[in-house]
Amino acid sequence: MRPGRTGHGPAPSRELVTELMHWLIRRMTHDRTGYLAMLELRLEATRRPELRTQLTRTVRAGYGESLAFHRDRGLPGDHDAFLLLYLAMTGVLLEHFTLPDMLGDTGLDRLVEAVVTRIIPAG
Repeated sequence: MRPGRTGHGPAPSRELVTELMHWLIRRMTHDRTGYLAMLELRLEATRRPELRTQLTRTVRAGYGESLAFHRDRGLPGDHDAFLLLYLAMTGVLLEHFTLPDMLGDTGLDRLVEAVVTRIIPAG
């Protein structure tokens, strides 16, 4: 059995990371209003230090949970790779929601696959 594998579910792999990122994109695009509200909250946090402190704590906790999930499941990629994946995916979502014409005809599925392929090592 591979590290992080419990015997339930698919084996840890770059393909699994790609599937998880596709799921993330679908979840965010289905909750467009919630995602845009979070962007507004982030902007407001630049003007209100007390909000920035609380929002940073909340976002950092969510990031930590995602990182722990990645590590505990034995998914490929070290801490730096996971951070790059997080930053790249948030950038893709930011462009998609705020300036979708900037991406032209580049589909989200293609972007997800390109991001994961370039950041997460093949297993």
